[in-house]
Amino acid sequence: MDPKAPCLEVQTCPMTSLPVEILLGILSLLDGKTIVRGFSVCRLWRETIESSTELKYIIELWADGLVSGPACGLSPVQKLEKLYKWRRAWQNLEWTSQTVFPIDGNPRAYELVGGVFAQQNTWPQSDFNVIRLPSVDISAQISRTENIGIQSLDFAMDPTQDLVVFLHKYPDEIGNFDCRTLSTLAPHPLASSPRLSFDLRDENFRRIFLQVADDIVGLLFRTSGESAAPSLRLVLFNWRTGTALVDLAGPQFPPSVSDFALLSPHAYILGCINDSSYHRGRARGMGEIHIYTFDRAHAAHPSHVATLQLPQLHPGRCLERIVAHSGPFCARPIQGTLFSKANDKRICVISLAYDRSEFYTVYVHHRYFEKYLTNDGAPLTIPWDEWGPQHSRMLPGRHLFWLRYVHGERVACPIDPIHPNRVEVLDFGITPSRPGFDLTSVAGPNTISSGGKRVLFKNDVTTSLPYRRISRYLDDHHVLFLIDQDRLIGVNDAVNELMVYAF
Repeated sequence: MDPKAPCLEVQTCPMTSLPVEILLGILSLLDGKTIVRGFSVCRLWRETIESSTELKYIIELWADGLVSGPACGLSPVQKLEKLYKWRRAWQNLEWTSQTVFPIDGNPRAYELVGGVFAQQNTWPQSDFNVIRLPSVDISAQISRTENIGIQSLDFAMDPTQDLVVFLHKYPDEIGNFDCRTLSTLAPHPLASSPRLSFDLRDENFRRIFLQVADDIVGLLFRTSGESAAPSLRLVLFNWRTGTALVDLAGPQFPPSVSDFALLSPHAYILGCINDSSYHRGRARGMGEIHIYTFDRAHAAHPSHVATLQLPQLHPGRCLERIVAHSGPFCARPIQGTLFSKANDKRICVISLAYDRSEFYTVYVHHRYFEKYLTNDGAPLTIPWDEWGPQHSRMLPGRHLFWLRYVHGERVACPIDPIHPNRVEVLDFGITPSRPGFDLTSVAGPNTISSGGKRVLFKNDVTTSLPYRRISRYLDDHHVLFLIDQDRLIGVNDAVNELMVYAF
């Protein structure tokens, strides 16, 4: 806030007669954005805010897109110092410790949420391994369950709710979600029914997309059955109440759906190639993101609120696949941490695979998707030129099949074959007013040309969503990196190890 900006005189402020202690108490109940606006109310408010470490801490949490966790007995000065130290560490990739953990090779599924890394194996039995990862203030904890009692096909979890949901078939014509506690694998006490079942209709699971967002468990899967051609099916449940909310199949989807992602407990997106015509067995189209809302309490048909179009392609070129990936949605602050990333401060990574082996990635803030959730009329169609250049960033390159390479507004980049010992992080949480922030490090707009021999896009594609690229060279080589709030995790599947770099 500019201290020279005009403000009202103290005499015109109706709260100037309050003792400073009471004014501080009132302001401390506000969020950081509102407190910043308080600078312009009057001189008394500005001086009160500037002199309060507690209010400064609230403002700085807001600037980093964080929500406060337990106070842990720390003073406002100590909390602010820890926040500044955490921020500097990420700005420079200066971790404080490195720890190696063995992992199983070729797991059936894995997850990284809320400081917990978990693996599930299916051979020779259904094992489930959990590592509560170390941080600056927390020691690691490892647990192993050799047989969870079901043949799980996939799982999703939220450690902030002590929740893990296993997907399995039993008997073959029934699909099941088993809702258990992550700590003991006992039936979850908040689930009205620990097992949620749905009829598979003579179908088999093929490709599975399983996610959890607060009280919602969502599953998109490709089906194959003896009596029907492969198609799609989407199932959404409220796992706490046991209510089946959504069950869509086949013709109820837009053409050529490629991916599904829960935005929140009341919205999801579908990545679509957007054209039902085929050439040489491949769908043609430029790609679209379809945004839907749904009722989290009662069964109802989802509402299609908007479609965001991707860049138009040159004639003869086609999009083969679109995959959307965001950091996990945590229902509560992460246990044992002073602060946690707010769910509305997340970046969505949209990976695009075009023909002739060309790959691009589009980065979009969740808040841009969420601006359409209040639309209660006909679905809006937004051409790329009306949203992409300002609200996204498109960069060349692709991400590997291991997920959880994005958390909040940070993205761990794939390993560069030319520099295999370098780690790179893209940070889209840009708030230039932060102390020590280097504005010159923020990337300017970039353009992908429509010319050249391998013409892909019909027009030049220019995008300008601000971000910082941070890199550091390592002594160790990894095949990929995962990321969460307080850690970078180097994966080396050749020796079945995780290297945890804690901030």
